[in-house]
Amino acid sequence: MKRVSIDKLEPGIELGKDLYTFDGQLLLAKGTVVTERHLERAINLGIQYLYILEPSGEVVRREDFETMYRRGLDAIKSCFLEVKLGKPLQEEEIVGLVETLVEQVLDEANIFRQLRLMRDKDEYLFTHSLNVAALSILTAKWLKCDAETIREAGIAGILHDMGKMFIPQEILNKPGPLTPDEFDEVKKHPLSGYNLVLEYDWVAPAVAEAVLKHHERLDGSGYPAGLTGDRIGFIARLVMVVDIYDAITSDRVYASKQTPYKAADELWNESFGKVDPKVSKVFYDRVADSFVGQRVLLSNGEIGEVVLVNRSCPTRPLVLAGDKFYDLSMESDIRVERILD
Repeated sequence: MKRVSIDKLEPGIELGKDLYTFDGQLLLAKGTVVTERHLERAINLGIQYLYILEPSGEVVRREDFETMYRRGLDAIKSCFLEVKLGKPLQEEEIVGLVETLVEQVLDEANIFRQLRLMRDKDEYLFTHSLNVAALSILTAKWLKCDAETIREAGIAGILHDMGKMFIPQEILNKPGPLTPDEFDEVKKHPLSGYNLVLEYDWVAPAVAEAVLKHHERLDGSGYPAGLTGDRIGFIARLVMVVDIYDAITSDRVYASKQTPYKAADELWNESFGKVDPKVSKVFYDRVADSFVGQRVLLSNGEIGEVVLVNRSCPTRPLVLAGDKFYDLSMESDIRVERILD
């Protein structure tokens, strides 16, 4: 990464460091491919220098992320399937994968975009577990947790849905709505996973608790036990938030994926009594920031670019479509319909 005068830059370079306006608003996220319009806007705001990535280093890192993700997915599939066959859970594979995630994910310029590109509804259980692990690690970092808590958050993310391996496939992969009896079967997976991980002394109590309680809600409306408030620990609360986000933004056999903005709105609604407001606020602020500079399809049919996030309403950004600005915080009838990769 190097610091370069903005008047010497050409479109096509990649930003090496988040770029903020003078009042603290994120203008462009690290990893953004800078366009001529970006440069003009930065110059008009009086910005004189940008930090840019060395081209060769960025290419290698993105290839490494994809390779890491595919290997991680293979490791999770292998571990889960072996457990289903009655074999022991492999500490070395799980802990090794988390250590790799901590190293790779914390250095990734745009983790949300990378994870969107990797999704596959036919492997939802495995990709969901890997995504929740990666985003739990990041969320713990954003919340300024210590290294051990970050590591435990990653392990909890991988293991949180392991109990689903004991749900009949015809229920787990059913394309339509579940019957009440079928949903009762699904609701058993936190306890099944918890009973499994309790067999291993290398699984920390906070991790086991997250496996058991990630579907609980602070107001008692969750399952399996309808717990409330301080009976739900920190890592369980963290995984709870990330689990909601990744489920909404993933293609599943019974539901199409929604935009990250829809997921963030859902988290905002859940923040009023159901999920930890501190965790969800940090998380959805970061979700919104990650799409500054991204092309989006608006519900009115126009294609534009997210140029600014409103801190008081982060899921309703300022979007530039052609020569027109749409402030979605003021225009409630327009929404972001889709992120365009």
